[in-house]
Amino acid sequence: MSGLPATAVCPGCQTMVVLPVEPRGADDPLICGTCGVEVPDYRVEAAMQEAAEPEHYPEEELPENRIYTRRGLLQGLRDAAADRAISAARGISEKF
Repeated sequence: MSGLPATAVCPGCQTMVVLPVEPRGADDPLICGTCGVEVPDYRVEAAMQEAAEPEHYPEEELPENRIYTRRGLLQGLRDAAADRAISAARGISEKF
């Protein structure tokens, strides 16, 4: 984040308007000091979209909520051991 303030271009007179630190809503519009036209704050739309999107989707299963069984863990270990054995066999076959 830079130290410069957010700006927008006035749709009436095309001058650059410095936006306030906090985005304003529809109940408190930003008015251009030169021509008196309402200047839209693009950050309001971005904040609304950001608030509407959930952090994670409920249909996705979180890792901490997964149920692990003995069978599943053993299959994972078997697959990992098989992958190591295959890569070791390839290394030996490439040497000869």
